[in-house]
Amino acid sequence: MVMTFSYFGIMAKGFGPLMCLENHGLEWEGKAYTMDTWPEMKKSGVCPFGQLPILECDAGVVAQSAAIMQYVGRKVAGAGGACEKEIAVSDMLMGLSEDFWNAYSKVQPTLFVAKKVPLEEVAAFWATTIPEKLAYVESFLKGKDAFTSSGITVGELALWSVFHMMARITPEFLDKTPNTKAFYTRILNLPGTQKLITGKTSFGELPSYFIKAE
Repeated sequence: MVMTFSYFGIMAKGFGPLMCLENHGLEWEGKAYTMDTWPEMKKSGVCPFGQLPILECDAGVVAQSAAIMQYVGRKVAGAGGACEKEIAVSDMLMGLSEDFWNAYSKVQPTLFVAKKVPLEEVAAFWATTIPEKLAYVESFLKGKDAFTSSGITVGELALWSVFHMMARITPEFLDKTPNTKAFYTRILNLPGTQKLITGKTSFGELPSYFIKAE
């Protein structure tokens, strides 16, 4: 069955699920909505909670980014982890990706909100908050460039997707954490990742949801 993934045509909360679908070799097609076409879709009642993204698949209509990624983790052998320990690690990383997303989205301007907090707070986020969080990630990698044997569990891809959205704004933010940077670079170079970020899927180009603070 070819699955249908619906989201807005930007790189935001739907990017993690796309990374999981593409890098785990599932057949999918994309439906990209705009602010003009979304209201009609919302009225249709297809979205269980009136939100995107959704994945239409053999499990029905799966809503919420984390649930879609976890579905992929169960659908593809090993995608959620090769053993109980790796499953737990993948789940932890998915939770960590939400922590990074929440911290980032609280301060970083977006296409729709040009200024959320004073520039000083944005600067403090990059100078203090992110290095503190990355120190834990670096330690958890234990000198490697992967958290699990495959290196592409859904949790790892979820975390990477947030890192990539951050790297689009501040490319050097991983420079002081070499193992985390190696983790980022390894997944960046995967064929599935390259296909997504170069606009070669049915979603086409994905402009950044986040923008630079000015």
